Amino acid sequence: MQPFRYHVGQRDVQAQANSIACADKLSTWVGPVTQYANEADLIIMAAAQDDTLAVAAVSGPAPLVTAREHASGNETVILVQLPTAMLSVLPIDAPLGGIVINPAAARRSRIGGQPRQGDDSVEIACDIAFTNCRKYMTPTQSLGDAVHVGAVAATPCALDDPWVVDTINAGETAFLVTTTPTGVADVSHRGGPPGFLRFDAAQRSIHWTEYLGDGMFVSTGNLQENSRFALLVLEFATGDALRLDGQARFSNVRRNRRERVERRARITSADTTAVQHPQ
Repeated sequence: MQPFRYHVGQRDVQAQANSIACADKLSTWVGPVTQYANEADLIIMAAAQDDTLAVAAVSGPAPLVTAREHASGNETVILVQLPTAMLSVLPIDAPLGGIVINPAAARRSRIGGQPRQGDDSVEIACDIAFTNCRKYMTPTQSLGDAVHVGAVAATPCALDDPWVVDTINAGETAFLVTTTPTGVADVSHRGGPPGFLRFDAAQRSIHWTEYLGDGMFVSTGNLQENSRFALLVLEFATGDALRLDGQARFSNVRRNRRERVERRARITSADTTAVQHPQ
């Protein structure tokens, strides 16, 4: 894999967070992406197409994809095969970016690259592949043994619709879809206790805190260069999701932060109680 190349917007946020040294170390970090992909029971992929963001989700028992490492010359390439059913939602002629996640195991990785369609799968030779930290994930898991691909339908909602308000206020898991300056989509996880998403229907605004984490600020940096975003908030009780589209602005509320040099490491117990939800 080639080192992750940060663009101007990402460098700007890293400078504000004083995390450039740490981000530089992580630019060559890949981690167990293939393992996490093969264990994932939820996958969110996205593509930027004209003025829209196409988003597809796959859920069900792992493995949902087949991920493997392939030697190509002097490099190791990570290949990920996605279900062809995702093409009902995503274009095949645009780069795909997304996240493979197993919330019950608190494992997630980002992947991205140009898709190639085969007979029974869509293969991505990843240009982007790295693991994320384990924090802020609600330990949920899918029920049943069927694979589900969505969205199968979309219903417009008013911002003050009670279901919209309740879903956001109760939300513990969300996914932020952004794009790079060159139009490549990215999907990142946002999570926390109910209330971490602060919604004001009257002002048509939603706020959340961007934590320092490992200091890469991939998504936040994307928003510095291209403010367009989509936010998916999961509703575990039904398996539905709320999608909000808009323009985002990043504000640094903590100046003079101590420099982050090393990436964060956290060890957690393997004995985790998972909250089950329908697919």
